Order: sequence, then structure tokens, then C-alpha cells
Amino acid sequence: MATQTRTAELRRGSRRQPEASRNAILKAALVEFAREGLAGARMDAIAEAAGVNKALLYYYFGDKDTLYGAILDAFFEKLAASIIEVCDRKGSAGERFLAYVRTHFDAVAESPYYAHIFMSELMSAGRGGSPHLDRIFARYMQPIGVRVVTLVREGVQNGEFRAVDANHFVPSAIGSIVHWFLTAPLRQKFAPEMAARGPHAIPQRRAATLDFIAAALFANREEGTALAARIAAAPTEGRRARRPRQPKLREQQRAAPSPIAKPQAPAPTPMPLEDPLPKDAYFYGDRWYPNAETADAILQARKEKNARRRARRAQQGFAARTPKQGGGRR
Repeated sequence: MATQTRTAELRRGSRRQPEASRNAILKAALVEFAREGLAGARMDAIAEAAGVNKALLYYYFGDKDTLYGAILDAFFEKLAASIIEVCDRKGSAGERFLAYVRTHFDAVAESPYYAHIFMSELMSAGRGGSPHLDRIFARYMQPIGVRVVTLVREGVQNGEFRAVDANHFVPSAIGSIVHWFLTAPLRQKFAPEMAARGPHAIPQRRAATLDFIAAALFANREEGTALAARIAAAPTEGRRARRPRQPKLREQQRAAPSPIAKPQAPAPTPMPLEDPLPKDAYFYGDRWYPNAETADAILQARKEKNARRRARRAQQGFAARTPKQGGGRR
């Protein structure tokens, strides 16, 4: 098993598996940039976390700034496609707007690191902005904003929503979506009793966010909050039941009875298992974590362990290069 894992890592860290290598680099870079920022992030740390050679990292992305831009594009391209699909589908303005809120919330919940990175981008606008901010705004944020503002105005015009100013309400709704993720480290440090934990933290916060926005937006508050509760409780789109592993041809041949063996009754076909993962499960690298907070703690511990290992290796290398005293010929 260890040999197979090592072989997979070697394949991922080569040019023979470009898609796997690029995905591994993007996932590792996301964590590094979110924690250290663009200036403090180290390409060595990203390459080590991704399990690839540093030269391969430069081969795919050129430099650190290009890699940073690729992370932003990877998130916003997926987010924009999901939100545009929700806003353009059939249904009432209320259904589509609350579906947008859930889609935006789930996108941030899937990887809270993006909220921290994008907040840094927004703060950089006051200093002239990064070279990526103009592209992100024109390509992704503006199409999203136009559709969401239009939805609110549509609901106001047909009487479904209160007479709110869409240009003010939409930023307030977005703040309700992302603020909880941005302040998670603050709660964990200064108010650990308020830090949400467990498999139900994300679903509970999702429901609370939708309820809060619906109560503030709908002309009929009871109908709005009831609709928000139904949308919050709906199954996550894209989640499929796990299929049992299909045996390979060689395994089937070994399991097949010999011509002279007594035939046996066929084994019952196993039923597909439902996905046992909680709704807020978080996937990173090649494994699932119970939630994003657990993943962050485990990845941070792994990073610290790797740093100590590098320090020991560097110290051992220095000791090996240092000549021994008093042992030479005279």
C-alpha cells in the first residue's frame, strides 16, 4: 500500500500527470496563501505540501504571482458559473435569490481559505489593488452582481420583497454570508465557547443565514422564512451515493470456479451504500475531513512537523560538513 501511494505521488510530481500535478499545487498554494499572504507565502512550502518538485511548480505557473492569480480564477470561475445558473433558472425571485444565497454560502464553506484571500484582495484596492483585482471584477464579480441586484429589483417590483434598495441590500446579504467564515479564527481564540464545532455547524449556520436574509427581505416574513428553511434543508447538489468497488478482471478470474469445482450459489449483489459523510465534510488532497476546521488543524500540524523535519535535516547536513577537531594528521 505504501509503495502504491509513493508511486502515485511520483506520477503526480511529474509532467506525465499534468492535471493531477496542477490540482495538487493549487490546493497546497491555497492554504499557504491564505495563511501567509502573497508576500509571506513560500514556493518551497507549496511544492513540499503538493508533493511535487519545485522546478515543476515553476514549469506550470512561472512565478508566485501567476500561481496566486490561478487560485483566484479557479474559485471565481466555478462560483460565477454556479451563481449564474441559479439566477437564470426558472422560478420566483424569492426562490432564485435564496438559492443564490445558499450557493454562495456553500462555495465559501467548501473552502473558507478563499474568503481570507479575497478579503486581502479587497483591502489591497485602497493601495491601488493587485494586478488580479481588475480581471476578477470584470470577468466574475460584475456578471454576478448584475444578476443578483436584478433579482432583488424584480422581487421588489412584483411585491414579493419589501421596498429595499438593491444596491444596499445585496452587500448586506453578502456580508452575512462571508462574515462568519472570516471571523472564525477570532472566535476560536477569544471566545472558544462560541466557536461552532461538530458535523452540524455548517448546516446550522447555513439555515441561520438564509433565515436572517429572508426575514429582512420578504414582504411576507412568514412565507419568506418558511421558503428559506426548505432551501436550507434541501440536499446538497452534486452529492452522490458511493458505489461499491468493482473487482478487476484478474480478481474476477481468480474468484471464478474451476471447471471441475462444484458450482456454488452466486453471492448476493451488494446494495449501493449511502454516503456516510456529514454535509459539511471537507475534501483536501486525497482524503475527507469531518469539517474545514479539523482539516485546518491537521494540515497546520503537518506543516509544523515538516518544518521541524527540514530543520533537523539542515542541522544534520551542517554537522556533516563541519570538520572534526583534533583528528587529523600532524
